[in-house]
Amino acid sequence: MGADSSGRLAFDIETINAERPDDEEMDAQNSEHVEFFCVCVAHQTEPGTDPHYEIIFREGNSAEDELKVIEQTLDYLETKPPESVLTYNGNEFDLPHLEGRAQIAAETIEGRFDVAQRAEEFVDNIESIDLMPEACDFCGDEYTSFENICETVGVDVTRTPFQEYDFDIDVVPHRPTWKGIEPYMMGCDIPLLGERYLNFKRIGATDLPQFQELREAIKHYATTDVIPLFELNNKRPFSESMSVSN
Repeated sequence: MGADSSGRLAFDIETINAERPDDEEMDAQNSEHVEFFCVCVAHQTEPGTDPHYEIIFREGNSAEDELKVIEQTLDYLETKPPESVLTYNGNEFDLPHLEGRAQIAAETIEGRFDVAQRAEEFVDNIESIDLMPEACDFCGDEYTSFENICETVGVDVTRTPFQEYDFDIDVVPHRPTWKGIEPYMMGCDIPLLGERYLNFKRIGATDLPQFQELREAIKHYATTDVIPLFELNNKRPFSESMSVSN
């Protein structure tokens, strides 16, 4: 990544739950407890332009399939000029899991530590611009959701309403009760929907309308976690942004 870098990168990973011992409580920050399902990667050449983005889906349940997602993510991120990457909670989630899951998958696949090394080098060399700490400071909360800070500073985040997609499963009853019953896709829904997606792939049912609808819904949701990052970054510092809007 040279001095002639331009534009900005952003990315966000969506995960499914990994198998773990029954006596271990789920820890979303533990790379042994989650696996890559899909990644939205994006590149904006300059402020105000429409970002280019891609959704990289996992296409099977094997370690090879997961490592392929990580490798394709690195292919995208490494071939773009910027030396910085925008995330929301990326320092605690996305970047550690990029490195951690690459290492875990590589340990299962003989001769593929090249991807783990690439992931480590990327994390070590990229400038991470994680917008979450500043958002929490501004809102005065220990945790501020991406949607909340966007709404607060006037950045539009389009929801993914269930009523617009027919993938034949009601995810709301599977949510933790504290996540609410809102009729649109949330991050806590992805482990269930990701497993369903991979089950469709496993049995070769990708021609079914339910699979196609599920894929489109997840694609829409994944982009709404990434594309607004560019505008949200332009609102920093958030206190000055609010002063202007008022």
